[in-house]
Amino acid sequence: MQRNAYETVALVHRLLAWTFALVGLIFLVAPNGTVRFINAAGSVFRIFPPAPESDLRFWLSLGFAYMVLVAVLAWRIAADPRRNRALMPVLAAGKFASSFTCLLFFLFAQPTFLYLLNFIVDGSIVLIVLGCYLWLGVAEQAAQPLAQPQGRVAELLRLLTSTMVPEGGAFSPGAASVQLDQTVWQYFGRLHPLGTTGLTVILYIIEFGPYLFGPRRRRFSRLSAKERETYLAGWESGHFSARRQLLNGLKLAVMLHFYDRPDVAAAVGFDGAYLRDKLLAGPNAEFHRARLAL
Repeated sequence: MQRNAYETVALVHRLLAWTFALVGLIFLVAPNGTVRFINAAGSVFRIFPPAPESDLRFWLSLGFAYMVLVAVLAWRIAADPRRNRALMPVLAAGKFASSFTCLLFFLFAQPTFLYLLNFIVDGSIVLIVLGCYLWLGVAEQAAQPLAQPQGRVAELLRLLTSTMVPEGGAFSPGAASVQLDQTVWQYFGRLHPLGTTGLTVILYIIEFGPYLFGPRRRRFSRLSAKERETYLAGWESGHFSARRQLLNGLKLAVMLHFYDRPDVAAAVGFDGAYLRDKLLAGPNAEFHRARLAL
């Protein structure tokens, strides 16, 4: 999967680079001819006023420089998508600026077909480039599903598990002291090749959820321990069923691994022997043996 992703992304950006170079050259050689051609195409719809031609070449110089820049960016990405993956959001940002400003011009200046066409074309390129960026991230994550979480993801998972199982709660150990976050991460990695990618997406949804649901319109990681607890309780009891199901599924994974610890199971009067025997005798014995060894 990873090799195919790199090859496909390289091909896509190579085609984009050649397209940017060709279109930029056409703009430079025949600027008014390009405007006339697009006006003719838009006249088929009989609703768009023609875009005006211009003899001023200052903006043409800046536009040609922009096309050269995006062509070089796309070519660099195509040369080594893995190493130059960070350039993809830069390319997408340039195309987004072009697309969005054309939309504004179409809505508030003059509704020409030229503006609308560039909004659609460059907007589509933004989606393609960002799609390639996310695809490579998924492919790299799938290649190392059991790697430990890093950076912000590790912090969010630690805060989430610590909120669900705080230190000094009903049991003496808490999530932090038993490294519950790492156990949950490895569980998702064993569950599916894209399991940790899905968990990462869920964590970011929880991170920015307070901006939509409250309580303080701050990111989850910036809330106090009490506010994080209130925030998750709101997810669990809210009217939005998808939000409830998302949290309940995540809570189930966290709490099952916490209660699966021998000291916690003993504290609630359950040794788990019967259930373990059933799992290790079933069709997925190897998976459960590996999980119980965590």
